[in-house]
Amino acid sequence: MSRTRSIVLSFTALSAVYLYAFPSATIPYLALVLGHVVAGFVLAALLIPTLIRVRSAGWILVAAGAGLGILLTLTGASRPFSPLLYAHIGTSVLGVVILLSTGMRRPVVGFAALFAAVLALGGSAWAVREVRWRSTHRIENPDMPPASQAQEGDGVNGSFFPSSAQTSNGTTIPAKFFMESQACQRCHPDIYEQWSSSAHKFSSFNNQWYRKSIEYMQDVVGVRPSKWCAGCHDPALLFSGMFDTPVRELIDKPEAHAGLGCVMCHSVATVKSTMGQGDYTVEYPALAQLAASPNKVVQALHDFRGERE
Repeated sequence: MSRTRSIVLSFTALSAVYLYAFPSATIPYLALVLGHVVAGFVLAALLIPTLIRVRSAGWILVAAGAGLGILLTLTGASRPFSPLLYAHIGTSVLGVVILLSTGMRRPVVGFAALFAAVLALGGSAWAVREVRWRSTHRIENPDMPPASQAQEGDGVNGSFFPSSAQTSNGTTIPAKFFMESQACQRCHPDIYEQWSSSAHKFSSFNNQWYRKSIEYMQDVVGVRPSKWCAGCHDPALLFSGMFDTPVRELIDKPEAHAGLGCVMCHSVATVKSTMGQGDYTVEYPALAQLAASPNKVVQALHDFRGERE
């Protein structure tokens, strides 16, 4: 029992450090979140006989941290509940430090050394999470603007030229990915209603002014130059490769009326510059399947992760 308890406690501690320092929208990260939660419940159960036999400040604090963690599974760790999250972290860390220092020859010195080490580790995790993330996503424009459209984005060889928009894997993305805004309605009904009557919703060929402009442009200069507009107006058509077809042949397709859906903005991975026409990169994340899945179990997993972020 003691060995199992120690193993579970070690896993929860190490996984907590990783989850805090390296948040990411990936399936392994989600699996680790669920593993951390399951381990917390197991640890809470293992601590019941321990607290009955042993009156230890360290175990009491660890148990209190586990209790706060269980409470977090009910409330979520969104911004309004951040005090509860940090109370869970602080209580658990203090309990572990006391437990480790208790068995040392000089407990007070050991406690001070361990506490200093925890502060250093916590500061490093914060720096990795906050400072590194900010520097990674900082937009840095070139010293001089592009002299021509051929120098924007991927240049004339880009799949979506003359739009500067790109995809993270260099290939197309299924149009359906940009047409699942109703999946967001389940958790964000008020925002969905606002979007339903917004300019974003009517940015594509469901907007007759835009439709006539593109039809005229394609009649005069051809289809490819009209992609300059599609990078901001028609993600479902552009990134799926459908925009290579004249709009008159697409007008009755639902993809031509998708507009700018929720995932369009939320799937922008990087903005390389504020120059050119839509100089950004869109990614097609694996976890996108969770939000749109009709499976109730998958939806529950997605919602649980969303509450914790």
